[in-house]
Amino acid sequence: MSEVWNKVYKSDSTFFGEEPSNFAMICFNHMKANNVKKVLELRAGHGRDTNFFASNDIEVDALDYSVTAVDILDKIVKEKKKAANKITNL
Repeated sequence: MSEVWNKVYKSDSTFFGEEPSNFAMICFNHMKANNVKKVLELRAGHGRDTNFFASNDIEVDALDYSVTAVDILDKIVKEKKKAANKITNL
């Protein structure tokens, strides 16, 4: 099955879009109301929800069955850290 998702993410790295899912938004409101600071996200894909949670001060451990999706998410995280470091060092 991972081959199917690897193929999907290789052909379109933003298959589900860039914005967080509606489910993530609902979960985020619940997390904030209950002072959640850390989550484990399964089936993270390219990280649209992962990045949303992380940008809102929630520590995220993200996993996905697709190695390609994990590689894309890793690249996105590294780019965001690099950009943040440039801003911080000004």
